[in-house]
Amino acid sequence: MPLILIITTILLKNFRALTFRVCEFSLGTMRASVQALLPWFAALSGLYDPYTPNRTTAFHTPIARNNVKLPSDISLSNTRHWSRRRYSAVLSATSKREKSPREEEWDVVVVGSGVGGLSAASLCARYGLKTICVEAHDVPGGVAHSFERPTSKSKHEDVENDCEDATSRPFIFDSGPSLLSGMSSKGTNPLRQVLDAIGTADQIEWVTYDGWMVHDTAFPMEDSARSSFRLTTGSDGTWEKAIEKKAGSESKREFEKFKKQMMSEGGLSESSALIPPLALRGDLSAALTMSSYIGKFLKIGLQGTLLTGPFTECMDLYGLNDEFNRKWFDYLAFALSGLDAAHTQAAPVAYTMIDLHKENAVLDYPKGGMDSLIQALVSGLEMDRGNGVGPGELRLKSQVEKFCLEEVKNKAKCTGVVLEDGTVLKAKKGVICNAPLWNMAKILEDSIVNPLDFAVAAAVNDVRQQADQMEMTGSFMHLHLGVPADGLPDNLDCHHSVLNLDDDVTAEQNLVIVSIPTIFDPSLAPEGYHVIHAYTAASENFSDWESKLHGGIDSGKTTSRDYKRTKSYKNLKEEKAEALWSALERIVPDIRERAQREGSVVEVGTPLTHRRYNRRFRGTYGPAPAEGKDVWELPGPMTPIEGLLACGDTTFPGEYNWIIPMKAPFDIYILFFRALV
Repeated sequence: MPLILIITTILLKNFRALTFRVCEFSLGTMRASVQALLPWFAALSGLYDPYTPNRTTAFHTPIARNNVKLPSDISLSNTRHWSRRRYSAVLSATSKREKSPREEEWDVVVVGSGVGGLSAASLCARYGLKTICVEAHDVPGGVAHSFERPTSKSKHEDVENDCEDATSRPFIFDSGPSLLSGMSSKGTNPLRQVLDAIGTADQIEWVTYDGWMVHDTAFPMEDSARSSFRLTTGSDGTWEKAIEKKAGSESKREFEKFKKQMMSEGGLSESSALIPPLALRGDLSAALTMSSYIGKFLKIGLQGTLLTGPFTECMDLYGLNDEFNRKWFDYLAFALSGLDAAHTQAAPVAYTMIDLHKENAVLDYPKGGMDSLIQALVSGLEMDRGNGVGPGELRLKSQVEKFCLEEVKNKAKCTGVVLEDGTVLKAKKGVICNAPLWNMAKILEDSIVNPLDFAVAAAVNDVRQQADQMEMTGSFMHLHLGVPADGLPDNLDCHHSVLNLDDDVTAEQNLVIVSIPTIFDPSLAPEGYHVIHAYTAASENFSDWESKLHGGIDSGKTTSRDYKRTKSYKNLKEEKAEALWSALERIVPDIRERAQREGSVVEVGTPLTHRRYNRRFRGTYGPAPAEGKDVWELPGPMTPIEGLLACGDTTFPGEYNWIIPMKAPFDIYILFFRALV
């Protein structure tokens, strides 16, 4: 018993260091950054204002559904065509149903259906809690959702006929990151562990592949040896040969030495994967969940501190000094977190090295697009598990206006939420908020009913101070294209990164990330077409756009039409999109001409689009280190308000959004902490 108490004390006092494992988002947000991400993954833009100025229709034709049970013979990988025909009817029925009860009672209310929110909600439902997840948008997934667009040929055609052929099917776009790993088989990927826990992992069909292209704009396209190279996964030496061709034999030798040290037995990369996130928690029961991992915990030792510091410390420790490799890891860190290697925690980058360079390493893409992944999480929430509680519920178009706050024994307590239509959702166990801290602070301020409830006011003020002190990264520009595929190479890669490696990777519009998912799943577009998504990640200055908002400043609260689509806005939109077009010309030289052909679709998204539809304060990708700090120091899931917990990219460990836009590990922690209270 004394040993257990000692172990428990160590775990609790050193929880922050212990939870470096939570930062191990495998290439694998995006995330989020998950970016998280999404997590790569960042997140990202969803509904865009139309490219055509006079167009007045809503940007999205949602392809998800609200509490609709799929026929047993329909898999998640092909639900888009089924749901496209029926979803508008579902929304119509929802809007016309009898007026909602003024008050409902649940065990857990989850605010926001991003990957973090859906992970928390589905796990709560899995373990017997009556759970509802409410979402302001008309489709779930947050920055990882998908949406449809008809071809320009079929926009005015009758689409009521269910018998669509391959030439009339719509374009299916991923709104955010789509490069993942560690998902196609059981392992240490946190999101995969969530899917395994809720029992829906096998509902997704995965395509596996072995790398992506990098285009260095410091060199002209004609200099093919230096202007482009391919990151190939695995341990057969192909990547090392690409380094040698690009940067020389010395760079190759330095990388090989560094990789050997990082990935050796007991090395930092192995340490980053020793403890599964399902074992982490922050209460006294940590002794139980961690008891099987005490040996591994002790094996990590002081490396835990190194893994929670900036990745540059790892490069310095092992003497990785050559210019190409330092710039390469700056790029990789930025793709994961929106920050360079000097400001990205070492754990996710160290873990990424395993996912890229272990034997037989592969990357993963879900058939049917990222929506298949989101629907697997939704299915886990809505599954009736026969436990007497009933299925959980995802409720769309349900914006939270206020938290229900009250003062109990001189402490602030959250007992539920109030929706835009006045419905009160009471939460017996608690509320989990997937909204970013900046947005949550605004909702909390709007929730103070009695200024004389000093404990409530003080707790809300604490959250506001946390939000004000939290720095943030930049925003995004997005370009979604549906273009003819004729004449393009058969060996075209799905994923590409375009940047000037001689410049700072964080420079505005330097890095453009591109995906062409129809390389893996042609059914995401009409026959003979490709879907292309290009975006600048975390490098757009929101100040360029803020004047377009009504009032000229982001208050932290979003309304449906709160920015002006003026001529200056359209001009700025066209100007900022130019970097995306130029980057795409490195991959498809005649991309502009293809985009003008009959049947093509062009949609541009701005930081205001990202802010509006994803409820992202100032359109941000995610948090950044405070002034004077190397890496971010984020609050944990506990808030100053009893009964209100947080998840998502502004909750430790933060946003690793390019590879996997997911913050599932802390959502798991939240679940187990609350489920046993």
